[in-house]
Amino acid sequence: MTMRRALAVLLVAVCVAPLVAVAEEAVDLATVLRKVLAAHPELDVARIDSAIADTASAQLAGMLDTRATAKAGIAQNQTPVNSSFQPIETRTAQLTAGLTKPLATGDTVGVALDYNRSKQLFNSPFISQLAAINPSYQSQLNISIRHPLAQGKGLPAYHQGLRAAKARQHASRWQQRIIAHQLALQALNLFYQLALDDINLHFARLAVQRAERLLAYQRKREAFGLVEESDRLQAAALLAQRRTQLAEAEARRANDQSALNRLMLRDPDAPLRVRLPEDPPASHIPSLAQAVDNARAHRAELKAIEEQLQAAEAELEIARDKLRAQLDLVAELGTRALSGSAGTTLARTFSINDHYAALSLEFSDAIEGRAERAAVRAAELKRERALAERRKALESIRDELARAATQIRTLAPTLRLARVHAAAERRKFAQEMTRYRQGRSDTAKLIQFEGDLHNAELLAELKHVQWLLACQQYRWAQGMLLAALNVPTANGS
Repeated sequence: MTMRRALAVLLVAVCVAPLVAVAEEAVDLATVLRKVLAAHPELDVARIDSAIADTASAQLAGMLDTRATAKAGIAQNQTPVNSSFQPIETRTAQLTAGLTKPLATGDTVGVALDYNRSKQLFNSPFISQLAAINPSYQSQLNISIRHPLAQGKGLPAYHQGLRAAKARQHASRWQQRIIAHQLALQALNLFYQLALDDINLHFARLAVQRAERLLAYQRKREAFGLVEESDRLQAAALLAQRRTQLAEAEARRANDQSALNRLMLRDPDAPLRVRLPEDPPASHIPSLAQAVDNARAHRAELKAIEEQLQAAEAELEIARDKLRAQLDLVAELGTRALSGSAGTTLARTFSINDHYAALSLEFSDAIEGRAERAAVRAAELKRERALAERRKALESIRDELARAATQIRTLAPTLRLARVHAAAERRKFAQEMTRYRQGRSDTAKLIQFEGDLHNAELLAELKHVQWLLACQQYRWAQGMLLAALNVPTANGS
């Protein structure tokens, strides 16, 4: 009877033992998130994409670059003649150079210099002597201004292109935040899954210890003839079942530990223990309406879509400009020089005595305009798609918030009831042990009550961790998890 009482006390003590987490190698959620976001390959790719997007503005700035052109050449032209007054051969040497500067207003300023030397040969020496300008030097210097009156007025391709490029730059930076946000969710779920695994493993070990002590006790009682063989076999079967459950719990934890380690780019078998945060106060859990407002202000997905919408609107303005007819006002002013001396000709190039002035109106338009209209329609559809993406993202965020809020609301009373249930099962098991010690109960019923206690305690702890996870997921869905834990995001903010 003394041995029976000692075993009963030991079993009760084991059943009500507090949950003790292994403290070695313990990390909290903030530490895990920092390690995940420190050097994840997906973030490296996103940073490169952002750097590529940054080059778009420089490429567009090249639209206003000054263009220089130059050409030099010589030519010889021999033709049959009908008269001695016609040249039988013309030799020319030509040098042309020009500068063109597009302006941000849409105007284009150009400067062009044309300098050439020509020499004519005749069959008649007499006619050759009469050709006073043989050889002759000619030059002309022109300054032109092209002002668009319709297409290209105000240079939308440049200004709206810059607007679109900057929007894409901002969107690429928000994309880094989106990737960090998704990685944070993976880390969050794995972190709490590992915590659930620790709880399962802890109670599986307690169950094995209880089953081992019960089997040892039954063997001693069987040796004294106090119980039948079936009682010992029941205890042995319980121990086998509990050991199987322990092996399954260890396997699940090893898999989840490997997944979290790899997410942090660590060795998959590196030892890892998680340290859960304290329960958040109820005042720190906002209402669903407030959570939606927080998500509008903080979720990177919505910010990125807003930038995509800005880019789509800019592209639409560019496409509409190309649909207009091209109508340009062109003004030209230049000088002309002609002399038998190369130096004199070059000097007279910069004199306005012999000059040239012109004003013209140039028109060009596609009669059908199918390509231009298709480009406008494509730009309109891109804008509509961005608006649809914004509505879709907002509804998806509302769904995430609603799920997390429902979890918090339903798990809170469930957790309270589970704890009450666990306390009741402890009292029930303790009472059953007393009855068993007094010989008023059998082994099968004791094993059943031990299973009830095991399940109740496990459920209470699991519900607690699930409630903590729901609180963190609610914060994540608002886009505030990383900031709340002081974890820098992908762009260092």
